[in-house]
Amino acid sequence: MIRRLGLEPEIKARHTTESGLLFLNAKGATVAEIPATGDAKNQSASSEYEILRGDLTALLLDGVNEAKEKGTRVDVVYGEYVESLEEREDGTGVDVYFANGKVANQKFDVVVGADGIASKTRSFMFGKQDLKKFVQPSGLYIGFFSIPRIPEDDTLWRWCTMPGGLSMHLRPHCNGKTMGVYLTICNAKAERDPELEDVVHADLAAQKTYFRQRFDNAGWASQRFLDGLDKTEDFYMSHWCRVVTPQWAKGRCVTLGDAAFATMGIGTSMAMTGAYCISGELAKIESSDQVADALRRYEECFRPFVEKCQGRNIGGLQMASPQSKWGLWVFHTVLRVITVLRIPQLLMRLFGGGGKGEWKVPEYGW
Repeated sequence: MIRRLGLEPEIKARHTTESGLLFLNAKGATVAEIPATGDAKNQSASSEYEILRGDLTALLLDGVNEAKEKGTRVDVVYGEYVESLEEREDGTGVDVYFANGKVANQKFDVVVGADGIASKTRSFMFGKQDLKKFVQPSGLYIGFFSIPRIPEDDTLWRWCTMPGGLSMHLRPHCNGKTMGVYLTICNAKAERDPELEDVVHADLAAQKTYFRQRFDNAGWASQRFLDGLDKTEDFYMSHWCRVVTPQWAKGRCVTLGDAAFATMGIGTSMAMTGAYCISGELAKIESSDQVADALRRYEECFRPFVEKCQGRNIGGLQMASPQSKWGLWVFHTVLRVITVLRIPQLLMRLFGGGGKGEWKVPEYGW
């Protein structure tokens, strides 16, 4: 799909340089190594197109700016959000009301809600039909931040797992100056943790304090990471959840990305492909009266692919984040078997990614 959009060279230029995945024990010794691959049929956990979220956002905004320079009207507004919306009874559009007054309340022909797992726009669109059961917790809480690169850092993604559901990750950045750190805490079951839920909604200082307490003397490079945690300016924390909704399109409104179908491992690819399909179906209509039909065709076209990807067991996160020393031994043994047999696709099945199947991206003649 990225080839059709002409984005492949730009994405490769922003590649993190990640060359593979190295599993470590708490002492920093290697347990298993899986090289990166761009083979669509045999994806490993580290792929050819690893790109940071910020870099991908910048790339897409470059495209928006190019369109504006060519005369297309595109308004990009920050610090604003939708307070409510209502589709007109006569079907002529959607009245959208904004919270901060940076955008005038107005009618739109189509509204796309792409505001993440905890989407408020989704609830505006579907009302009481937007049930909490559609957002399925994984029990995995993650703290993300950057630290300065040192000479010993290379292009491998290093993943260190400890008992208690704790993991530390170190991944390269394409700028050559920083590295990405992910500190993860995973419950024994795929459910919310009341204590961690409070931390997710606490202020930045409280979140950092909590992670420092949980990872103090954890092993490997924990001291370096915690020192970096104190100084970083880009820390954020989240609880990853899977989103499975029975309906994406309703009239002139539609949900996209994590707001509609959050899925571990391939969420960005699914969001990009979904946006491509929405655009393609809207491009085929002759008047705004046909918007609802176009959005319905998008859902009919794309849902089989999403449902296939979401039919994977989220419990793999718990296996990869053992609570006991025995569980950790089992996990490391499985990793060694996978690498010896050279079947990295099993790793993707374990963590819930990959497996695109036979679904093919539609052709829209662009």
